Order: sequence, then structure tokens, then C-alpha cells
Amino acid sequence: MWTISLLPNLEVLKLKFHACIGEKWDTSDAKFQRLKILKLHGLELRQWVCWRDNFPGLQHLVVHDCLKLESIPSDVGNILTLDVIEVRGCSKSVQVSAKKIQKEQEKEGNCFLKVNAANNF
Repeated sequence: MWTISLLPNLEVLKLKFHACIGEKWDTSDAKFQRLKILKLHGLELRQWVCWRDNFPGLQHLVVHDCLKLESIPSDVGNILTLDVIEVRGCSKSVQVSAKKIQKEQEKEGNCFLKVNAANNF
């Protein structure tokens, strides 16, 4: 993943099905400088570790059908450019973590972050 983060003009990254091997995705050593859209679909991840500095320009996060994922990292909410988090087909804990991020941002005065996390199950 670190190698992909070196692509200077990468704006959209879609990781589907077997794109990540293992149960943990740690992006702490990567910086996706110009990434605007990140889509995680059907991954077998349980844990995702990242910091806002890993995705400084992220605008749209999509998490679909990641059944084993436990939560969205709370630091994702600190990405100043983030406008939308969309969750579908994930565990209740992922939905709750997305809503928690939204509430924390509202407390900080950021009413622009929209979270679409309908009842998945």
C-alpha cells in the first residue's frame, strides 16, 4: 500500500474484495497526498489503523460490505476536507463509529460532515 501512496496524482482509490490481505490495514506509514475518494468494498479487514495525516485531502469515504470491520478510525473525523462518510452492509459497530465521528465533529463546529449509515442489518 505504501507504494500506491507514492503515486503523485492518485485521487480515487477503490479497494475491493482481496485487495488487502490479512485482518489489519495499517496506513500509518503512507500518505495519500491527493486522494479525494476512498472506497473499501467487501474487504476481510477487522481493524483499520490510520491518522488524518495519511489522507489529508480526503473528501469522500465509502465503506461497503466490510462485514468483519470493527470500526472506522476516529481520527478520520479530523480530516478537515472530509465531507461524506458512507457506510452500507457493515456491522453495527462500524455504523456506530461513523455516527460517533459525525457527533464529535458537530461538537467542534463542523456541521458539514454528512454520514450516511442506514440500518445495515
